[in-house]
Amino acid sequence: MKVFKSLNHNPDLSLALGFFDGVHLAHQKLISHAVDFAKENSKKSAVITFETNPSNYFRKDKVHNISANEERLERIEALGVDFAYVLDFEEFMQMEALEYLQDVLIMCFSPCCIVTGFNHKFGRAREGDTKLLAKYAEKFNYKYIELPAQKIQNCLISSSNIRDMILNGHIRNANLLLGHSFSIKNNVVKGNMLARKLGYPTANIFWPNNIIHLPHGVYFGYVTVDKTYLAVINWGKKPTFGEDGEEVLEAHILNFDSKIYGKIIKVMFLMKIREEIKFPDFDTLRKQIEEDVQTVMKLSRLS
Repeated sequence: MKVFKSLNHNPDLSLALGFFDGVHLAHQKLISHAVDFAKENSKKSAVITFETNPSNYFRKDKVHNISANEERLERIEALGVDFAYVLDFEEFMQMEALEYLQDVLIMCFSPCCIVTGFNHKFGRAREGDTKLLAKYAEKFNYKYIELPAQKIQNCLISSSNIRDMILNGHIRNANLLLGHSFSIKNNVVKGNMLARKLGYPTANIFWPNNIIHLPHGVYFGYVTVDKTYLAVINWGKKPTFGEDGEEVLEAHILNFDSKIYGKIIKVMFLMKIREEIKFPDFDTLRKQIEEDVQTVMKLSRLS
């Protein structure tokens, strides 16, 4: 997939429009419609998206993303998309909806197909919608596909619902709607080495500021370094060690003993197994970690 940070002339594309935060199951279906149409008609497909979340321009409270841009693009590429346009939203937010359709989408891409979700909005003050795209389909000679609301167990698959689930610690439900595991990716940094002295060395990374936070606690999950390993994951302030302030994400990777400082790892969350606790001494903490490892191993056999 070729990624562009600005517009160019690339005609006859099948377009998928949206921010696609998390690239959840509904996003996957939407993008696949655009890809399938392109393949069936011997065309190329493209996603038109933005560098920053457009929601932050219309809400007072900051919207934290489900996934970093790098992961978002990796998941879009995995769906078979040929091109991704990652644009600066501020350059287009004051354009009227019809102006954006004519002077950006039609002029640059002459699309053979446009696919959006049922609640897609665009243009100044979010005045453009699915009705406008359907209205001008014949005039501008494109097929318009509107993906209806997608649900699982009567729950709407949406980025906002997934954010709420993550924020409230309902990680299994969030993953169900995502169609993949919520994850954090960053460079491994040096910690205080106390976990190693307990016999349970950890890989420590910082949680990116723009990514939605899970509640503090201990989680069952996996870590990808070069391969993927089972892990006990702690997210919090390590109160037993007397560290009160800086939050850190640390993963004890099972059956792994390599030095990976500076390497990028991916930490994937599957289930919360307990709250973060301040233990009276290190021996009590060590015994609890032993139990956590056994819990995670049992859960891995069941999953």
